[in-house]
Amino acid sequence: MACNHCAVAHPAGTSCPAEQVASPMANDVSLVGQRHGPLVFKRRLGAGALGSVYLAEHFPSAHRFAVKVLHPHLAARPAMRQRFYAEARALRELTHRHVARVLDARPGPLGLPCLLMEYANGEPFSRLPMPLAPVEAVELLVQALEGVEAAHARGLVHCDLSADNLVLTRDKRGERRVKVLDFGASAVLSASLSKEERACGMVVGSPAFIAPEQWSGEAVDGRADLYALGVVGYLLVTGRLPFGFGRVGELAPPQPHALNPSVPPALSEVLLRALAQCPDDRFPDARSFREALASCLASLLLPPEPRSPFADDEALLPEIEVVVDELVDGASAPLVTGNGPFPDTGVPWDILPHPIPLTPDMAVPGSGSSISIFGQAVPADGATPLHLALREVARVATPMLEVSAPCEPAPAGLRIRVGLGEAASLVSVDAGDVTSDGFFAAWQGALPPLAARVPAELTFAGRTVWCVCDVVRHVTQDEARIWNVAAGIFVQYAEPGEPLLQLLAQVLASTRKPPRPDVELARLLSRAAAVAKDPYTLLGAPRHADFEEVRRRASAALRRLDGFRQRVLPEPQRRALESLRKRVEAARRTLGEPLNRAGFDALRNNLAGLARCVEAGLTDEALEPMRRAYLAARPDAEARARSLFTQGHALEVQRALRGALSRYAEALALDPLNVSWLRHYQELRHRTRAAAGGTSSLSSGAPA
Repeated sequence: MACNHCAVAHPAGTSCPAEQVASPMANDVSLVGQRHGPLVFKRRLGAGALGSVYLAEHFPSAHRFAVKVLHPHLAARPAMRQRFYAEARALRELTHRHVARVLDARPGPLGLPCLLMEYANGEPFSRLPMPLAPVEAVELLVQALEGVEAAHARGLVHCDLSADNLVLTRDKRGERRVKVLDFGASAVLSASLSKEERACGMVVGSPAFIAPEQWSGEAVDGRADLYALGVVGYLLVTGRLPFGFGRVGELAPPQPHALNPSVPPALSEVLLRALAQCPDDRFPDARSFREALASCLASLLLPPEPRSPFADDEALLPEIEVVVDELVDGASAPLVTGNGPFPDTGVPWDILPHPIPLTPDMAVPGSGSSISIFGQAVPADGATPLHLALREVARVATPMLEVSAPCEPAPAGLRIRVGLGEAASLVSVDAGDVTSDGFFAAWQGALPPLAARVPAELTFAGRTVWCVCDVVRHVTQDEARIWNVAAGIFVQYAEPGEPLLQLLAQVLASTRKPPRPDVELARLLSRAAAVAKDPYTLLGAPRHADFEEVRRRASAALRRLDGFRQRVLPEPQRRALESLRKRVEAARRTLGEPLNRAGFDALRNNLAGLARCVEAGLTDEALEPMRRAYLAARPDAEARARSLFTQGHALEVQRALRGALSRYAEALALDPLNVSWLRHYQELRHRTRAAAGGTSSLSSGAPA
């Protein structure tokens, strides 16, 4: 019987290495609170077959790192320790913006080998809200391929790529950046397998992403990584795995565009080629795969309006976008409160252009409902992994060490000396990237070890302050050549006192510039006039969307906007962002509550939306006050509607169902809040479609 952890049948009496660490406490004690040089292990991030990963913090600077600790039962084997350090040395040479950087490897707590890595704070691909839009999926896949291409150029093959070790993060400008994790882990773990385990078919990797040649024990190369990325791409655009979990079969998977009509056939062909059973039939290298995706991107940038997965005849509407100038120049829409049409809902008047005059005593008691994030399964916090893609980046995060080249020269007039000479004597250095936390010091000599403490002296405007710094990162000679910068070290102030903080404030104030407009937010704020006044279009929801979908879309939109609130933005962009957020809140209240939505849909003659309100439990009694107010503002509408409905009934008796439906629709256009008519019209439409071979109801199709 196949193992539940790796989908491979093991010999009787043997256990799976992955199973040994299924429980965080199965093999090793927790290292939370232990020190690793100047770092303190704060919490365990996860555990795998190779080791446990901890979040480590450097308290003076609040910088965070990830530290992988080799499991004790593996560390007890000298060959494993040697392989662990050998892989670490190779990985230190791999420097790329889309690969989580390996910074150092040395013994840590309890003498266990530890790998110090860049902390990729974000969401793994496996928890993104799939299926993604094809453009977005291609963008993420191309970034991952760039990182894999850089690794392959150094002879490093991952062999265990999956949707769990591809992480979507944000760089310091707020741009989305993919990080590839765990290079080298598969090679170390494979070295731990015995000949007997290999002979019985045991392999290392995530079963759903392993290439066929890995399953059969053949020699693998970089094309195995391309196969895994093909599985990832298929998952992103369809929301499902091409072969399910476990070993692949001989049958070809369904074409992605057959599962998701918004996927262009050209993209389907590219993904299916990456999934070819024979390595020779796949792309020869990562660059070819990436270029093939890029060729699809031109057609994806201006796609035909995609069809909704929720209906046959309703197109998906664009995401939230707004023009900065129009929102900034225009006055904010007043909120309706108290004696307005819908008490205490905060719905802008321009979203309800012709409000129905209701008084507070017409409100239905207990009609409010709690608004939460909706999904396929609801855990304790009310949200599902598929709908938490941007939650972490929307929160205020502690500063993170960005592994990149030094790029900003020191402010004019600042002179820095660091203890890097003989006997740690102070020598003048060319500094850069000066912040309130630390700076970069260029140095051509031997670099002090990570976590070492060095003295420093800062002089500015005739004032000198002495301090102690921790070495937190190296820029090696190899990196310097790649980046075309000087080699050196990044340091953080160990215990900055008040004199140092005052000097740094003076230095930074001399160079402070107004923030530049956020590029990603500017793209988001591009079409206000087209979408901001219509709550359906604002949320990208079809007119027949049910309440769960409306609330889910609104919650996802607010999380996305909250992510921008944490960034440094120009004041016009910040005002535009807050204005847009108010509109999204208003759209959620308008469409997320049955009574509010009924009033809005009645004004727009959206019978599909009204049917959703009735399905949600809105009764004749609850709607009658609103209906009376609606008809009072439209003299003779009720009499004309009744005449049309009578004509429709006569046609229905004569079995002229198309004519009957037409008359009923005309009647409802005049009296849309007549619940009994709406139910009759919906039932007849359902029967008519069923007789013609269709099955959709009014609420699942386009309004008549």
